[in-house]
Amino acid sequence: MKTPYDAALRVQQREIDEMSAAISSHSGVLGEVEKARDRVSKSMTREADLASGDLGVCSHAYLQRMRHERRQLTAREVLLKARLDELRDKAVDAYGTFRAIETAADGYRQDAARVIANAEQAGIDDFAAMSFIKARRAMRREDS
Repeated sequence: MKTPYDAALRVQQREIDEMSAAISSHSGVLGEVEKARDRVSKSMTREADLASGDLGVCSHAYLQRMRHERRQLTAREVLLKARLDELRDKAVDAYGTFRAIETAADGYRQDAARVIANAEQAGIDDFAAMSFIKARRAMRREDS
């Protein structure tokens, strides 16, 4: 049964779907940033180990560049996590709104079903009353 809430439900469902896609996308990017940061850290450790074994190798510039890159990746990770948390909060709110509209639509359907059931019962009651009156009139005619 169609309700006045159907359009709002569709809009809200689209919003939830869009947020879900955005959350998925941000989660993927966050995962890539975390992997890149881990690769940089491992590379720095490996380079420091190599440089410590050979005094002729100077890795200060490389390590400084890698530290800078790691700081940038960490800052980006923090921003992505904040944005992901924000998107999740919005998704929770959107889902709550969706459930509220869905509950209102269900209430509308139940009210409509109750009105129909009451109308059917009233029709049955009227039919039964008319049948009773006709039967009673017929009995009075037979008695007279």
